This record gives sequence, structure tokens and C-alpha cells, in this order.
Amino acid sequence: MPAIDQFMFPGVTPSDVSVGVGVSEKRVHVATAAPNDGYPVFSPTSAVRDSARRWTEGARTTVSIDNDALDAFASEIARDILSSSSSGSTAPVIEWDAHGWHYSGSNYRGRCKFARMERVVMYVLALDAINFCFWPVPPPSSSSSSSREGKDDGVVATATDGTATTRRNGLEYEHLATALRMIAEADDDDEVIDAGVDPFNEDDVVVVRSGSSYALSPANLSSLTPDKLRSLLRPHFPSPAGDVIFDLPNVEVRCELLNELGRGLVEHHDGSSLCMISKANGSADALVGIILDTFPGFRDYVDVAVAVDGGRDDGSYSSSSDPSPPPRDGWEKAREGSSSVVHFYKRAQIAVADIWAALGRRRRRGALPSSSESVAVGGGVDPAANSKFERICEFYDVDLLTTFPDYRVPQILRNVGVLRYDPPLAMAVDRRTTLERGGIDEISIRAGTVSAVEGIVRRVREIIVSSVVANKSTAAEGGDVDPREIADDVSAVTVDWYLWQHGERLDRANLLGEHHRVVTTFY
Repeated sequence: MPAIDQFMFPGVTPSDVSVGVGVSEKRVHVATAAPNDGYPVFSPTSAVRDSARRWTEGARTTVSIDNDALDAFASEIARDILSSSSSGSTAPVIEWDAHGWHYSGSNYRGRCKFARMERVVMYVLALDAINFCFWPVPPPSSSSSSSREGKDDGVVATATDGTATTRRNGLEYEHLATALRMIAEADDDDEVIDAGVDPFNEDDVVVVRSGSSYALSPANLSSLTPDKLRSLLRPHFPSPAGDVIFDLPNVEVRCELLNELGRGLVEHHDGSSLCMISKANGSADALVGIILDTFPGFRDYVDVAVAVDGGRDDGSYSSSSDPSPPPRDGWEKAREGSSSVVHFYKRAQIAVADIWAALGRRRRRGALPSSSESVAVGGGVDPAANSKFERICEFYDVDLLTTFPDYRVPQILRNVGVLRYDPPLAMAVDRRTTLERGGIDEISIRAGTVSAVEGIVRRVREIIVSSVVANKSTAAEGGDVDPREIADDVSAVTVDWYLWQHGERLDRANLLGEHHRVVTTFY
């Protein structure tokens, strides 16, 4: 693996931005990357977009895109966005934290704004490290293991005194996000300044570290055990109700990924998530690449030559019941642009998007301090409150991120007719048959989803802009928001949020068809 400090920016040195530390006014540098004139050789978002398009246009796909349905659905989304713009926001129907599930650090009493940012980023990274596959799978050795065809999501078979009982697991993303938020908030009232400011090389680079009391700090995550993870989460999950329980499946695998997250930050980024982000030089695309190079568990790609055409003796790709991550070899081949690799990087991309939403996008909308406010660091006042370091989450190329290809977005796109499955695949999905991980059908669904959302984004932007030209937008007729600003805010990220939230509402009303099922750590 290439040296993380030199990832895509060889010869980078820290900037000369200074931060006041404590009453001694010691001067240290903020860790930031030097300006970069071009994109890195390996652009993970371009790799996702290009490989998805090649697969979807190829002969092996089992999923097609209906362009007429795509245009109609894009028109519906554009109408929703324009009609909502009268409230004065640039697209309130597609806000990241519309339900208040996520940790914002708004009640954190420490005086260091950078420490709050560090805590929020660690929450996001921890959440997205384990945000996958909420329907549990009995271990292969379990006597209760059986085919999932026709089963309800989240069925858990247990045996007490020889009696088998079946209970449904009702755990959803919102429960995990909320539980982690409550864990993060546990020491919000601690007034101890937990921003560790330590020089770690000859350049005296400042590193903001979470304190030891923060459960989601890199040091704590690196030593986390499955039992400890269970004990942290369970008090914050809903209580069982009837035959419904709320439990996080495959805790051992998730704990391994959190361990990897903590160790990667400690070993490669001096235990600071903000230090890692600063190396991306304001680029969402570069940060996705840094995450992929640092944390192998985020490497969500399929080498078709291995997974489909060649197979593996250990069955690592073909297993339909093993939740363990696929093999971690072959990464250099993937990042070198092999034509046999289809890239997705769902969790890495959504982590970057969530960081932007929490600390970048919202900052421009007034949720974070205005440019006139000073920032206290270690009990002193930071004279560089408007420094680049404070704005490192305002990524300039968020539009390069693709949609996050999971199970919900293709489910919605199929429901509205944008995605069409070949008959055998449609039958398998409708029968709730678990698909082969890394197989042609899974690749086709996810690649088709990426390409379809790219098309939707283009059409939504065109419709919004054309409404301005034709003076048909209510916002253009004296409203507070310029529809051209709304169009600029439309991206694969915001459309993904719209689709996910729209799908959640339809699903709760039992108005959605089936979603595909794959046992995976990637979504």
C-alpha cells in the first residue's frame, strides 16, 4: 500500500497556517495539503462512474434502463424540489439529517470547535464503517440455518431447552445511527478540553485528537471487542415488542471493521480524522481514495475476471451466507484501472458525503459559526478562525461522488420503472432469494443504479434550469431562492438522499416491491 501521507500529493508539506495553542501562544502548523493542479491518477469516483457505464452498456448485464421512465421520474423530482424551494432553503426535500438521527456535537461543551469537528467526523466514520446488511444470517454451523427464499427480513431462529422460536429483527439504519449518536453524546457535558495538540514531525503539525472519554475515538475503536460493542449499543436500541427484537447482527465482523478504522487512523493519520481529511486538500474524490487506501474494509469493488469468470477456490466471492468481507488482495490491480474491475465504494463515498453534509454543506447554511466568529483552541483564541483548516470539509468537488449503490435505491428505481430486471433476476428478487455476492446479477443491479442516477441528475438539472429560462419557476417569480442555485445543489448525493427518504416512506406504507438481497459488508 502506498504511503498515506504522500497519497496522490508527492512532496506535500504542511501549510503555514498558524493556530494559537493555550496561554503560552505556542505556534504550530495546521496539517493541510499543498494545492494540487489536477486530479489524482486514480480517481475512485470516476472509476465507479465509468465502470458502471461500461457494464450497463455491455452484453452481460441483466438490468436495463428505461429512458422514458427516467425522464418522467426526473420531472417528478424536479417538481418536488422546485415546489419546496419557496421555504427559502435550496432543496429542503433532500436534507441529509431530516430526521435528527445523527450526531452533530451541538451540545458539546468543550471550547474547541476543532475538537467538536473531530468528534462529528469520528461518529460519521464509525457509523459508515458498520452500515450494512441489517438482516441477520445464522452462522453456517447453526442447525437453524436454511435458505432465505420466501423468508421475512431479519428472521432469527433460536433454541431454548430444545424449543425453536422465531423472532423478527426490526433493527434499521435509524436505530443504529441514533444509538451511536447517544454513545457520542455521553461525554458532551465533559468540559475537559479534549483536543490533543502534539507535534508529530519536524514541521510541528497540529493534530486534533478525541479525548479518551470519547467512546468513538480512534484509540478506543482500535481496542473495541464484540462484547463491548454490544454493551454500548444495546441500551440505546428499542426494547423488544412481541415477536420483534432489535439487535445488531454479525457484531464480530462489524467490530473488526471498527478496529480497522481506529488502527488505520492511529497508524497513518496520527489518530486524527481531521488530519486525514486535510490531506485531501478539499477534494471529496481524493478523500474517498485516502479512505480506500487506509481502510481495506471499504474497498467495495468486484474483479469480474476473478469473481465471475475465474471463481475462487475458497468461495470468498460466491458465498451467499458468509458476511465476512471478500479477499483483500488485488487492490493494486483495482486502483491501477484494470478493465475487469467494476467499482462501487458505497460506504467510502457515503462517509465523505456525510462528512460534507455535517460540516461542509451546513456551514454555508449557517449551522456552524459565521466567518466573524473566533475559535477557541486549548483555552486560547485562534486568530486564524477563517483558516483553510476550519473549512476542510467544504469539498469543492462533491458533484464527483456517485449515488451510493445499495438495496434501497435500485428498489425505488425498479418500482417506478426506471430499472428493468431480466425475468430470471426479477423472479429471484420477488421470491426473496439471496443473490450471489459479486455475481452478474448483483453487479448489474448496482451498476445500473449508478448509471440511472447519473441520468436522473442530468435531467433534473436541465428541467430546473429550463424552468428559469421559461420563467415558470415559482422561485424565479420573486422567491427568496434562485432556482439556478437549486440546480447547482442537485447532485448524485442529494438525489440519493431524496430517493432513500422517498423509499423509506413508501416502504413503511407497504407500497414498494421487493429489494434484492445479498449478504455483504458493503451495503
